[in-house]
Amino acid sequence: MKKILIRVLIVLVVLYVALVAGLAYAMRQPPETFGRVMKHAPMAAFLVLPFETLWTQARAGSLDIGESAPDFSLNTLDHARQVKLSDFRGRRPVVLIFGSYT
Repeated sequence: MKKILIRVLIVLVVLYVALVAGLAYAMRQPPETFGRVMKHAPMAAFLVLPFETLWTQARAGSLDIGESAPDFSLNTLDHARQVKLSDFRGRRPVVLIFGSYT
């Protein structure tokens, strides 16, 4: 009985590590990919897996104060064109405000 319990425990630990590694990998993907992964995550996963810790590590920036932001592009509200951050360099200061409106 003890051997069976140890094997079950080992399988559970390996499964947990695999889930955490998969989640950490998914969090480093573009938002659309991450969203597709999270759409299939059961609610119980939020209680068991270290989401906040992984998210903080996955989305931590590496910029220091005074460094330029990396270039990125976004669609305009009407989706007619894309705007790149680099298009505004040298014109006037640009303020970037990030937040969640969900």
